[in-house]
Amino acid sequence: MIETSTDWEDSGFDCDHCGGEILKRIDHETGRADQISYQCRECGCQWAIGGDVIRIGEGTYCQAAARARHKQSEPVGLPEIPVDLEQWSGLLSKSLWILLALVAAVILLRFGGAIVTRLLLPFLVVGVGAYFLVRYGRAQSWW
Repeated sequence: MIETSTDWEDSGFDCDHCGGEILKRIDHETGRADQISYQCRECGCQWAIGGDVIRIGEGTYCQAAARARHKQSEPVGLPEIPVDLEQWSGLLSKSLWILLALVAAVILLRFGGAIVTRLLLPFLVVGVGAYFLVRYGRAQSWW
């Protein structure tokens, strides 16, 4: 059973967006290394130990600071890429692979019949087993 808990410690810093107290957040999860970050008590902004922004808060100052930081890091002359496109890119590529696999399966079944299914069944079982083994290994932090 996976148990999670979060400890909060004073970091000694104040948020430059809203002036709120920044706390050191330590997330404990059974079988995994502790995840440490900083989070503002007032606006909810969250930063990694190295200073990278993990989550932008709900305040208007937070949104303005995020836009200013994005414009500073943006190379000159390139168009602005919406954040939603980056979030969808992983989902679209996964959906495309699933669609291609389904099309290939239909073609194989249509032209190969049950013999192709009989030949591919062992590969399917080994592939599904390997997939679940990799997922279990990642959950156990083996790799």
